[in-house]
Amino acid sequence: MKGNKRPPIQFNDEQLLLQASNVADIYHQLALDLFDNVVERVTERGTVYLDKQPYIWQLEKMQQMHMLNEENLKLISERSGVAEEQLRHIVENEGLKLYTDTKQQLMEDLGRGSLGSNNYIQEILADYANQAIDELHNLINTTLPKAVIGAYQGIVEQSVARVVTGLSTADKAISDTVMKWQEKGFQGFKDSAGRNWKIDNYARTVIKTTTYRTFREMRTRPAEELGIDTFYFSKKASAREMCAPLQHQIVTTGHARTEHGEKILALDDYGYGKPGGCLGINCGHMITPFIPGANYKPDLGEDVAEVTPEQAEENANAEAKQRALERSIRANKEKLHVAEKLGDKELINRYKAKLGTQRDALKSWIDDHPFLYRDEKREKYHENPSSFAKEEGRQREKNQKVASEYSEIRRLLGEYAPLSLDKYRNIRYNDSEEYKRLSALVKSVKTMLEARKNTTVIVNDKAPVLHQPNSVVDLYKDGDLIQRRYFGKTGKAKFDIDNTDHKQPEHHKKVPHVHYWSWWKDDNGIQKKKRSKGDQELTLAQRIANEDLKGIRHNYGK
Repeated sequence: MKGNKRPPIQFNDEQLLLQASNVADIYHQLALDLFDNVVERVTERGTVYLDKQPYIWQLEKMQQMHMLNEENLKLISERSGVAEEQLRHIVENEGLKLYTDTKQQLMEDLGRGSLGSNNYIQEILADYANQAIDELHNLINTTLPKAVIGAYQGIVEQSVARVVTGLSTADKAISDTVMKWQEKGFQGFKDSAGRNWKIDNYARTVIKTTTYRTFREMRTRPAEELGIDTFYFSKKASAREMCAPLQHQIVTTGHARTEHGEKILALDDYGYGKPGGCLGINCGHMITPFIPGANYKPDLGEDVAEVTPEQAEENANAEAKQRALERSIRANKEKLHVAEKLGDKELINRYKAKLGTQRDALKSWIDDHPFLYRDEKREKYHENPSSFAKEEGRQREKNQKVASEYSEIRRLLGEYAPLSLDKYRNIRYNDSEEYKRLSALVKSVKTMLEARKNTTVIVNDKAPVLHQPNSVVDLYKDGDLIQRRYFGKTGKAKFDIDNTDHKQPEHHKKVPHVHYWSWWKDDNGIQKKKRSKGDQELTLAQRIANEDLKGIRHNYGK
């Protein structure tokens, strides 16, 4: 029974992981574009010289390497800068939000006090981001340029070798050699098992590992800090063998047990910490802190509610085949693109035919497995993810600016500010008249508060009419503040806020009230001045900036 229980905190996991995937896509697209640069340099001016004078052609191409390298370095610098900025945001900002929101709800569920400082968490997240970015920076900015030049040299040398030995024509030599290197990709990393990694694939692994680590730790750490070792294990339509029995269950990093009638499974019994175990490599599950007796399991969607552990395992195998087909489609689209740049009709027709067969196979597979769905984004070749990332960055800066504006408005206006950031955002972009009014109010309050920073106190005397520009004089009598005089940018008295009834309560019913000063020159050029009579109510801006003036009715003299 739910009763007064609450569900565990929930996050949009798919969106968070999609953001990380988009960063990895930037590096993948970078590799594709760099290979385009290589192909363009190799095929520039055709193959006439390669046929007739192969070594002169080779010399000419080698002389172009420095220009190619300059182009590449410029592109790499631009793209890697965008990717690093996005990754830092995901790890530091989204990670901090995960931690803060998780701990806040846990403390509410436990009936504890305030959240406290999270500076140390920010430092941890910054370290995670820095580690990943340093590794990526070295990989992309140092290793990748060398790999690109190596591929270019290899294509040139091997093409010449095929022509000189009579193995193929110039066009065929370039096509075959380029496609061979396209398949190989830009390699620059060998793991402990001796396997060569494509640089963009390794970058994806670094990003995926970092983000998964961040998202999981920022959920589990608040629980650990509060002495909680129980978690809700998410549920998907597909799951590996070790994860399937844990879906939609309460799990623990400690010993299996029962609490508040809730059966709790031990993660250690399902290979926790091992690559192929629960929450291991390429596992997409998340665990969320769960307090037995205080939380209840979240409701499941129709797509997963009735899925058994056995079905989840079968679905995982079906999903794995779908992903393999999608990767093949994407890979052949990339090959087709290179074939089109080469202008090789035979290769173009070959890859078009392959794509047709693969698309039919994918459609048939999805039709045979209703829980699967087609997402054409996973099959696309050219989406320019860096432009999307730039736009996200611009939107983020815009949102941060608006949030900063709202924070300042709240500081200045207090209860008179829009009730929420969303309401302020709506005013800013959809209500021009209200935004003008609000902006004018903020400007007026800010001007007065700035003037109050330059306040002179006068006791038992009269306030001057000329004083320091943009300043205030507070006049006290017998320990009471009876008048505040504001001076404008020329140092002339601008207005008075009188905090008494001037010993005439029947005529000065509004306390405090305002008197305005007017200044002019007569026909002889002599400066004149006059203070307005009668009680005038304080404007809203004046009330906000002078909220300390409560009004005194002690019948002080004029």
